[in-house]
Amino acid sequence: MINESLIRVLLVEDHPLYRMGLRMALSYSGSKCKVIAEAENVVKAKELIEQRGSEIDVILLDYYLPDGIGLDVVEVATKDAPQAKILLISAETKNPNIQKLLDAGINGFISKDVTSQELCLIITSVYHGHDYFDKNVISQSENGLHQSDQTDTLSQREIDVMVLCAKGMTAKQIAEQLNISPRTVEKHKDRIFSKLCFNSTVELVNYAIRNGLV
Repeated sequence: MINESLIRVLLVEDHPLYRMGLRMALSYSGSKCKVIAEAENVVKAKELIEQRGSEIDVILLDYYLPDGIGLDVVEVATKDAPQAKILLISAETKNPNIQKLLDAGINGFISKDVTSQELCLIITSVYHGHDYFDKNVISQSENGLHQSDQTDTLSQREIDVMVLCAKGMTAKQIAEQLNISPRTVEKHKDRIFSKLCFNSTVELVNYAIRNGLV
């Protein structure tokens, strides 16, 4: 019986070694992510989705496959596994069109340069309903993703803290950069989370990237 607390992942990747690496990264991450099925091409992925669609929470999908592209799988997923979140992953971030991907129904696009820890955080975030697009994909998009009016609710100091946090700086490093105390940094972060309804730092980082703040 499948543990319902797990985030059940369908892994679609044509390179066996990289597929094994992704599976091991999720297995040993300490997160709730678990690969429940694997496919090496579009045909196999479609078969698994048709057969086990209701069991899948997240589809981690290579953009370029031997017999097609990830979007070929998305069409089946939206029909047979509508509850599943779809996260495309690729070594190439220059070609995909953001608007086309969004229209197709995907929830994120990340580079294969992502670390195992980042991958687990992103999958969890996407599973909980937060889209995630690699900053390199966004910068290449013809349409772009425009700054949200929500940013207007933040003070300049809160924006400064958000930007530095999104760059990977710790509270102590941010405090030194802005000449304030770490405690004040945490208070600013709390207000940012409250104003923008964030539940995790991943959401903050994603927001900053999508709105061109970093």
